Amino acid sequence: MKKLIFEDDQPKQASPAQTPPTTATNNTPERPRVTPSYPTATTPMATGKIPPPIPITANDGTTDLKEMKLKVYAILEKLNEQGVDFFEVWNAAAAMGKVEENTLKAAYTSLKFVDSSLSKDKLLATGTNYADKLKETIAKESEQKQAEKKRTEQDRTMEIANLNAEIKTITENIAKLQDDLQKKQLALGQVNEKYEPRIKDIEQKINIGNAAVDEVVTEINTALQMINQSIT
Repeated sequence: MKKLIFEDDQPKQASPAQTPPTTATNNTPERPRVTPSYPTATTPMATGKIPPPIPITANDGTTDLKEMKLKVYAILEKLNEQGVDFFEVWNAAAAMGKVEENTLKAAYTSLKFVDSSLSKDKLLATGTNYADKLKETIAKESEQKQAEKKRTEQDRTMEIANLNAEIKTITENIAKLQDDLQKKQLALGQVNEKYEPRIKDIEQKINIGNAAVDEVVTEINTALQMINQSIT
């Protein structure tokens, strides 16, 4: 008969939940039924139970509210104190179809025979205790997540700063390379102008040298012919 359920149409509160009856048509996440084990009226009720190390906040990318509720259900199940208290009454009321005044009263009346120590004050006290324990757990989880968020934001800020610095350096290098490229292109355009006069001067000297040699050689040959003819 024992189960956890969060009714979607009830006022929002930090309350436990399990699978609704199979006839229910709401979208509350289903959980396996848990067979209750009610102690005798003489069984002392445990107090001060520490919330178990089950994270409420998702570490697996889960963001769906129903999936997150399942995590809350798991914690609440482990928080259940020994004895008959709010948890058992609430589950019994849910098993009747819906948690409302009539089912809560009926569940209370029925379970009062199991544990005569059950009272309105006990219901209020234990119910408040469960809610407080859940709040403590989510507060601790939220604090850890806030610290993780802060570290993540710091990492993001650092990475942005590093990337901006690298981009600035690359941009400056590109600007310098572009300036060097323009200078090299300008120098390339001036190469012909720089060497053409020298090349022409060399060609002219070669031509004049050849011409001078040709004339002198011609003069020598003429002289040789004269010698050959006039001297015996």
